[in-house]
Amino acid sequence: MEPIRVLHENAVMDVGGIECLLMNLYRNIDRSKVQFDFMVHRAKTGYFDREIESLGGRIYRCKPFNPFHHLSYLNNMRKVFASHPEYKIIHAHSDLKMWPLRLAKEAGIPVRIAHCHTMKTSVDLKWLFMEYEKLLIKRYCTHLFACSKTAAAWLYGEKAVKNNKVVYVKNGIEPEKYRFSEAIRDRVRRELNLKDEFVIGHVGRFAKEKNHAFLLDVFAEIRRRDPRAVLMLIGTGSLLPEIKEKAACLGIKESVIFTGVRSDVPELMQAMDVFAFPSLYEGLPIASVEAQAAGLPCVISDTVTKEIALTDSVKFLSLSEPPKIWAERILRFKQGFQRKPTTEQIKRAGFDIRDTAQKLERFYLKAYETNK
Repeated sequence: MEPIRVLHENAVMDVGGIECLLMNLYRNIDRSKVQFDFMVHRAKTGYFDREIESLGGRIYRCKPFNPFHHLSYLNNMRKVFASHPEYKIIHAHSDLKMWPLRLAKEAGIPVRIAHCHTMKTSVDLKWLFMEYEKLLIKRYCTHLFACSKTAAAWLYGEKAVKNNKVVYVKNGIEPEKYRFSEAIRDRVRRELNLKDEFVIGHVGRFAKEKNHAFLLDVFAEIRRRDPRAVLMLIGTGSLLPEIKEKAACLGIKESVIFTGVRSDVPELMQAMDVFAFPSLYEGLPIASVEAQAAGLPCVISDTVTKEIALTDSVKFLSLSEPPKIWAERILRFKQGFQRKPTTEQIKRAGFDIRDTAQKLERFYLKAYETNK
């Protein structure tokens, strides 16, 4: 029996929180029953494209959203739906997911899932389109998914949350991969030429919402108190050159490790001493789940949902506090913090990706059978 095929829509399958979740699900779902395909909105090859194809997935490339070429953007997607009537389920993840879902409805796709992964609060042109989407998206989807109650209320409204209209999909990981190990920590620190340096870590795309510029200001304050401190930034993105330039201007560039995209994030987290995450907005960030699984103390902005606190190692701090206060809070962990095993806590909180994949698999199979 052939597996059912689910069409996932996203901007591009590069390294990011949504993409890592999708790939974690894809690797752990029973692909003899459910196969993932992807509709993306970039011509370039994504970081995960080769792996997707190796797992049997198909990739359809569409044009990116452009308000000045809206008809060609829509017509491009219409062609995909017209050419592939076999799809019964579309699962939309991108920030501007209303239009793919609207076209999927026009094409007669019976199961249309809107999945909210974030909550955008900073005002720009994209924010205007997302506010418009919030007014209309429920017309075009059959199911409302979200990573957290906070994100769900932001996109679908408090009423949808109160009336239990939202399905919550935990941003699961494989917690065993992140289990703290002194041996791995020592090896990785040797490879990075780190001895007794105090290492502050961060994982995330170099994009406005991740607030790297503020993190550099915080680290500059930390360096004034601890000249041997090191900042490790894992990831890439459009703002990377700008952040490197700011690090140079602050005189801290030699103390900042820019790792780029890495496949060994669980091991790199072993080398860290504190995880700092001053995002402007988030849904429920996977990187913060990973950091807790690695036993790291986490200092996170209070703009992030409190649902992220899976262990007692999470401390929230307001972005209205100056970098000096952030630096002082982070430096408290330099004395006496003992990293403890947290694998079972992460699992009990429901963030084991195998559980998430099984639940999603059951949902897809039931939805498909109901709409055959």
